[in-house]
Amino acid sequence: MNSRVTASTFTRNAIHFTSLHSSKLLKAQQQITSGLQFELPSEEPIAYRQVRSLETRFVELQADKTVINRATSTLNASVSQIQDMTDLIRQSRTLIQQGIQALDSDERNALATEIDALLAQAKTIGIAQFNGSYLFGGTRSGEPPFTFSEPLRENGLIEVTYGGSHQRSQTHIGDSISIDTYYDGSAIFGKSGRQSPVIIGSTGAAHGGGTDTLVGRATLQVRHDTTTFSGASGVVAGTDSAALDTILGPPGAHQLTIVDTSGDGSFGTVSLNGGDPVPYSNTDTNLRVDGLFGQTIYLDTTSISAGFNGTVDIDSSGTLSVDDGASTIPIDFSSSQLVSDADSGRFVRIDSSNIDSVGDDFLEFPGTSDLFQILHATAADLRNNRQLNGAQYAESLNRRMDELDKASAKIFSVMGEQSTSLKTMETMEYRVDDLMLSVESSIGELQATDFPDAVLRLENSQTLLQYTYAVTANINSLGLLEFLR
Repeated sequence: MNSRVTASTFTRNAIHFTSLHSSKLLKAQQQITSGLQFELPSEEPIAYRQVRSLETRFVELQADKTVINRATSTLNASVSQIQDMTDLIRQSRTLIQQGIQALDSDERNALATEIDALLAQAKTIGIAQFNGSYLFGGTRSGEPPFTFSEPLRENGLIEVTYGGSHQRSQTHIGDSISIDTYYDGSAIFGKSGRQSPVIIGSTGAAHGGGTDTLVGRATLQVRHDTTTFSGASGVVAGTDSAALDTILGPPGAHQLTIVDTSGDGSFGTVSLNGGDPVPYSNTDTNLRVDGLFGQTIYLDTTSISAGFNGTVDIDSSGTLSVDDGASTIPIDFSSSQLVSDADSGRFVRIDSSNIDSVGDDFLEFPGTSDLFQILHATAADLRNNRQLNGAQYAESLNRRMDELDKASAKIFSVMGEQSTSLKTMETMEYRVDDLMLSVESSIGELQATDFPDAVLRLENSQTLLQYTYAVTANINSLGLLEFLR
């Protein structure tokens, strides 16, 4: 049976093709206008999923770049501060060299004042901040890493307390890379490691070996206690002996030579350790006698035995202290005595076997002072607060120079680490930029409109739509005779 094409069929076809070409035309227009081939998952399900995955990766790369930029800024700030500290050390060394060659106290005091200014600058560097966080506090970067207080005792060093963390704070980039950003300040500016102690003085005290715990500096006070005499010479300690005798030593370390020129003990001469003879009489209760090497002893000669001519062994006891006399121990003239600081509980081992006179010996414990304390000690030594002689003064400043060199080596080591980290992050930033560009390109290939193709489709759809309109108009204008034919 022959099917007949009716007007309804033409109308349905006209509507269908008009809708089809209009839809394609609209889609091409949208692609050209938005620059995107698709916007909804339903349009291109597979490509849409690929684009979303790439967009997620792009966001991750952006986050990595932000972290890299933040860590780079922090490390650059830290390196800048450390460079300032190295410049400060270099200036300090120059001032020390000038101090060794200085000829008068005014010049040395002026140099010490410059060191004071450098110390103030160093303190500022130690508590430097960046973006509200302390650069040298490690993982505890929210509070000042260093606190400074005055020395506990005369000739001591400033007290420096590190309150930061001994663990570095790290910035994590991606899943497997960590960069140190906030460093442990005590490792940068702190102690270099205990070395053999130095004892400056003339009492005869020496280091007793072993391990000490005292740090920085201390004053070993060697004091007289009592003086007694062996044998039956009849001489006894004078009234000022306990307070003013300067000799110390076990029996036989010092000797007194008595010559009774009267024969009945009423007068004669007495000498100490081969020194000049001093006349005495049986009325002297506090006779001063000086030895050959400047030792002093006070005698009571009121009971010298008649006719005594000879030598007398002296036993002169004393005490040791490193805390201004807050705690003392008797001198036992052994090779190792433990002398403690009552306040800190720290101690030093002293060889007292050759102690022969009272006085103050200055103790230094190289390697136990941080950079701030080294600068403080440098200023004190330039002022010669300990009243050292010329040779001791120069040796002391040379030791400060050595300590500054060790401190500088530590700082340069950290600067090298940070420079390496900065180079690593620079390389990583370039890599992230390349990856971001690659991801953007991939997204563009999947989603961006192919404009030449879209324009061609737009023109084709528009032409077909116009052709549909034209055909539909011709069909709708057919007369009866044309239709029947």
